[in-house]
Amino acid sequence: MATLILFGSFIILMILSVPIAFALGISSILTLMITQKMPLSYIAQGMFTTVDSYALMAVPLFIFAGLIMEYGGLSRRLINVAKSFVGHYTGGLAGVSILACTIFAALSGSGPATVAAVGGIMIPAMVKEKYDVGFSSAVVASSGTLGIIIPPSIPLIIYGITTNTSIGDLFIAGVLPGLFIAALLWLMSYVLSKKKGFTGSGEKATWKERLQYFNEAKWTLLMPIVVLGGIYGGIFTPTEAAGIAVVYSAILGIFVYKEIKWPDAVELFKRTTLISGIILIIIATASTYGRILTIERIPVKIADFLTSLPVGSWVILSLILILLVFVGMFMETLAGIILLAPILLPVVTELGVHPVHFGIVMILAAEIGFLTPPVGDNLNVASAISGITLEQVAKATLPFTIALIILLFGFMFAEPFIMFLPDLIGGTAQ
Repeated sequence: MATLILFGSFIILMILSVPIAFALGISSILTLMITQKMPLSYIAQGMFTTVDSYALMAVPLFIFAGLIMEYGGLSRRLINVAKSFVGHYTGGLAGVSILACTIFAALSGSGPATVAAVGGIMIPAMVKEKYDVGFSSAVVASSGTLGIIIPPSIPLIIYGITTNTSIGDLFIAGVLPGLFIAALLWLMSYVLSKKKGFTGSGEKATWKERLQYFNEAKWTLLMPIVVLGGIYGGIFTPTEAAGIAVVYSAILGIFVYKEIKWPDAVELFKRTTLISGIILIIIATASTYGRILTIERIPVKIADFLTSLPVGSWVILSLILILLVFVGMFMETLAGIILLAPILLPVVTELGVHPVHFGIVMILAAEIGFLTPPVGDNLNVASAISGITLEQVAKATLPFTIALIILLFGFMFAEPFIMFLPDLIGGTAQ
């Protein structure tokens, strides 16, 4: 009865286009009101307990740091460095976009933020150089997904908190897959650029110019080393690293590059508050919904059902991947992680999959969700920048999306590759 009410009301609210945070909260309240298994005060207590988390403090801090980088001119300097090294190749500006997104991903922790910071500069630049606007948007939207797998990553933090998995291990495990994805996207953009006749600038930067751009961006490029080096060196925790990222980026934006003016502070705090508030509300209501699922033993029942199927483990894991991709099309990333991770983790661990390995796979599935309608956060940002419709961006992004889906299945069955760096380092702090 309770399960039917919980799932039924949630599906109806989603069909009615109720925002997911409120759909999760309302369905949880309805379930408790009708079943009366526990008082409604459980909702408020559960939501407060969820957001009252030291590790969760990293989320608004990394958001704040990413916005400071956007306002402070850090993304433009990264693009100049990337353009000086790869801008002259076939599809050069596409390569610049991917390389810039790869570097910015190591600074922001957010997919849409990466698309906004890099796309705001690169999409108009590519269109000016006669690149197709759909292709330009697709390249940036696709490479913007790197923002949630290359550390620091906000979804990896949420997965770590939800499943009690080491955030440090998740961060280091995301490095090699993130670089591999960047290389794949670069290869795809090169092939498509050659097919469409998009040439490079033809002007190869001299080493003097490259060193000049590198010198201008040296403090920005040092930031991932400071943040991640401090975590793995045992100097500070991921949450403390987020605070250091804010201070470091603020010093660069205000005192070194001098592009952030004091009037910008109001807008920075406003955007940080709005984005963080939306995320925290989703986390709070989704966690309450997840607790009711746990009380009803839904994760245990699903795990027992899947593991009892008379099929090979690879079939079950493949079904889980299909489920993750499907859910990612309709559900916001963080809510999907909070709801599905506790349900699916017992299943995959029973089949021998490491929690860190599954975390990376789950985040890659979330990346695909960023590129698929109707939610498609990266598609929305790229559409807003380019001026074309979300459907047009989605169509142009399709080759990249298919490549990522194929890679998703490959990563599920490539645990030694995913776990190489965590095993090499031998564990990190939460």
